[in-house]
Amino acid sequence: MQGEAFFDIAKNAQSLFIVSTDYVKIEVHGTSFSVNVNAKSKSVETVLVRGSIDLQNLKGKRILEMNPGEKVTYAWNDNTYITDRVDVNVCAAWRFNQLIFDNITLREIANQLSAKYNVSVNIESLKLAQRKFRCVINEDEHLSDVLEQLCYLAPITYRIENSEIYIFEKQTKK
Repeated sequence: MQGEAFFDIAKNAQSLFIVSTDYVKIEVHGTSFSVNVNAKSKSVETVLVRGSIDLQNLKGKRILEMNPGEKVTYAWNDNTYITDRVDVNVCAAWRFNQLIFDNITLREIANQLSAKYNVSVNIESLKLAQRKFRCVINEDEHLSDVLEQLCYLAPITYRIENSEIYIFEKQTKK
């Protein structure tokens, strides 16, 4: 397997299910999980939603057993892994064509919007750029709808000029 995929596998004691990548094997025991293979960094990121899976090296030797709510990033070059606790709904949002921004800065959101909509996003101040947001955006939403949603969440306003977006702090009336 290469790229990113989500698996929802029913438990079957008669038939072993294994996902093979260039760097690691994943033995499945009836579960839901996502796998993202990054060929550039020679790593595999696995997020377990429910059930259990074993990560194995290419020879079939167990590296570790994962528990629900864990994300394991395995680096093939140095045979190391990092385990983190994650919100599985956020990690698997791509399956539902959603972008989930969970406590990230307006600058990080702007960077993702720039890439998605092929625009340049300019933020008025460093203070505003560092403001954190939590929201869900459907992938098929128009840029203006996304900007309106951000205006609803925070006291900001915006201006669009061709492929440039300018975001400002909304001035309060005295």
